[in-house]
Amino acid sequence: MDIETQSILDPSRLENLLKEAESELSKIKPEIEYLEECVKKIHALKEKEHKLNSLIISLKSIQGTSGTNINTDINNSYIQTQNTSSKQLNKIDTIYQNERKIFIPEVALNDVKKSLRTKNNLNYEIYKAVVFNTGTATTEQIKEYLIKHKIKQPKTQKGFENTELKEISSRANYLVRKNLLISLTPGVFSTVYGWQEAD
Repeated sequence: MDIETQSILDPSRLENLLKEAESELSKIKPEIEYLEECVKKIHALKEKEHKLNSLIISLKSIQGTSGTNINTDINNSYIQTQNTSSKQLNKIDTIYQNERKIFIPEVALNDVKKSLRTKNNLNYEIYKAVVFNTGTATTEQIKEYLIKHKIKQPKTQKGFENTELKEISSRANYLVRKNLLISLTPGVFSTVYGWQEAD
């Protein structure tokens, strides 16, 4: 055994090395914890930013379409507008409430199992596409997910590379009718499940 090795294995030397390592660790631990908290906050803020952008788009869309059918029969138009507005406001309220919550993908996937078959089901894959886009996704994002994960169409067994967005949107709207997704703006979908109160 050479002198250098003996020096390293010396009990007092080992003790000093141990103390140095523990001291360095204690110095960087607070910084690590601080940065981890920053990452969590950034993630939460990015989710909120995404949801707020979706809400703004939806509100602008409703604002732009208000007053439709004014020149038709006034009574029927009023009833139709009131019914439509009520539904839209309910959806807006749902999304607004979600702004105060955090989205948990695992909860969204688990809660939907009672309403949707999960094995070899294109509708479930579309639902997952929305889930894995932080709970809100456009038709384009859904298509990207289906292509990326090589999901096949049930009848043709072909991918979605050449599928028109309106076909994918039609599938997603089926989930809206089943109350598994909500859609304030054409082509933008959010999950009903998976939102929980922030601590």
